[in-house]
Parts: sequence; structure tokens; C-alpha cells
Amino acid sequence: MALHQLDLVRDVLDKQIVDAEETEMGRVDGVVSELREGKPPRIDHLELGFEVLADRMHPRVERWLHALRKRWSVRKSGRYAIPWAHVIEVDRHAIHVNVKAEETPAFDWERWLRKHVVQKLPGGDPE
Repeated sequence: MALHQLDLVRDVLDKQIVDAEETEMGRVDGVVSELREGKPPRIDHLELGFEVLADRMHPRVERWLHALRKRWSVRKSGRYAIPWAHVIEVDRHAIHVNVKAEETPAFDWERWLRKHVVQKLPGGDPE
């Protein structure tokens, strides 16, 4: 059995996340690891969301975007976590996860646009 090494910055951070139905659901904006006494750290979950990305730039930017999101966004949270246990595969192009994008907060804006814009267009389909 060969040991596989994973470079978090090169192989995980900013990679496209693809759900179980091959739907793209954003990019990995953050990686959260668990520190364990006497053991090596392990990945706990992946984080998605503009607040996570903003926090990588500067904490003030994250706080500013958090305030904007609370006031005007359809999203309930600026962060979404995918437990590492749901990661199926990490390849050169994407990270495949065992979740359905349509059922996650990653698709809040898509659901809102479908309901408030697309359905009101001529020929707009509720599905």
C-alpha cells in the first residue's frame, strides 16, 4: 500500500468542488485542520464562502463583507463547511464530494434567482 501525500495549498485550496451529480459548487476557500495531542494534524473540513476568502485577505475585509451579507444577502451564512469525510476524491482538477449541491447553502443565490427572476421570464420554468 503506497502512502499518498497531499499538499493542502497545491492540491486542495482554491480547487473546484464537484458534487456527487457532477455539479460544480464553488471552490475551496479554506481548509480547517484538527490538532491532536501526540498525533499529526488531520483535515477536519473544507470551507466555502466569500467570507472565508475575505478572511484570507484580511480580517477587516471579512468583517466588512459579513456586515454586507447580513444586510443584503439571501445567504443565511457566509461560510459553508463540507466535512472531510464527504470527500470522495482529490484529483488534479477538482475535489469530488458526496453531497448534493442543490441541497447546500452554496446554491442559495441560484435558488433565489430561479424563484424571483427566472420564473418570471416568459418561458421560465419553475423546475
